[in-house]
Amino acid sequence: MKKLLLLPGLLFAAIMANAQAGIVDAHNQAMEKARAGHLDKALSIIKDAEVNFPNNASLLKDESFISTAKKDYVNAITAGKKLIALPDADEQSYQILGSAYRADSKYNEAESVYKQGVEKFPNSSLLYAEFGQALNDNNKSSAAAKAWEKGIQVNPSISSNYYFLTKYYAQHNNPLWSVLYGEIFINIESFSQRTPEIRDTLFNEYNALFATDNVLQNYIANGQPFEAAVASTFAQFKDMVSGGVTPESLFALRGQFIVSWFNSDNAKKFPYKLFERQQQLLKLGIFDAYNQWVFASYNQDRFSNWAHMNQGVIQEFSKFQKASMFRVPEGQYYVHN
Repeated sequence: MKKLLLLPGLLFAAIMANAQAGIVDAHNQAMEKARAGHLDKALSIIKDAEVNFPNNASLLKDESFISTAKKDYVNAITAGKKLIALPDADEQSYQILGSAYRADSKYNEAESVYKQGVEKFPNSSLLYAEFGQALNDNNKSSAAAKAWEKGIQVNPSISSNYYFLTKYYAQHNNPLWSVLYGEIFINIESFSQRTPEIRDTLFNEYNALFATDNVLQNYIANGQPFEAAVASTFAQFKDMVSGGVTPESLFALRGQFIVSWFNSDNAKKFPYKLFERQQQLLKLGIFDAYNQWVFASYNQDRFSNWAHMNQGVIQEFSKFQKASMFRVPEGQYYVHN
């Protein structure tokens, strides 16, 4: 009798397994065609599979994604709307529909989708990153910055929010936060196509930070406690860059900054993963190599020559960089102006 009772359950499980296999096969075949540039064929594979598996989330994602790549935004949006209407719609579902709206320059609609997404998934840093992009596309840069800041608050180890804010603060005369967020970004995302761009921004923003005494003084006088503490510590060593901002002068200044920061109450009062990483690099004897890498854009030939003359320490830093994951813990977000 027990064996008879088991049979329907086993049969159902087998049917579900076969269905799942069919969906996975369709996805794999479609993505292979899409990667080869055969978007029409890829979409046809998904459409055929949807006949047997209507309203399947995985297939709807593929349909919307491929349609966006084809610039068939009507179909991409139609599939995306079906997707987020499903009871099990996940974060990626909102990302896919939002991306379709953004690609079609329908920024108000994109905003609305991402807003729904972050309401349903309030701890999704990735959704906040794309929500900020949609707001920025719609000429709402201040609101975009707030979305990106919220993304950092809910998950401080997702890189994209730092990327967008580094550029935002560079454009809005806030060099202190541009250099802080920019350096966090290149530690989380050290090897992407976006990394050289932010390394360039870092060097430019250090120039802006020390352009005149008034820049640091403004943070000291008007900043929130953390940013005032950072600016005050930088100000102690500003003479080190009085002859010009170079990788060498920044190495000296930044090294002294870290020593001073950890010799004061600031390290306990304001724990900050970026500064802890810099202290670690100092103790390991590879802080100079790290700085040379960060500011290589100042003079690429000069960096190449330095690296050639210091191959041992460069190799040691490179080994450390590839083996060490940089994650910002929760509880280190500081309100700022």
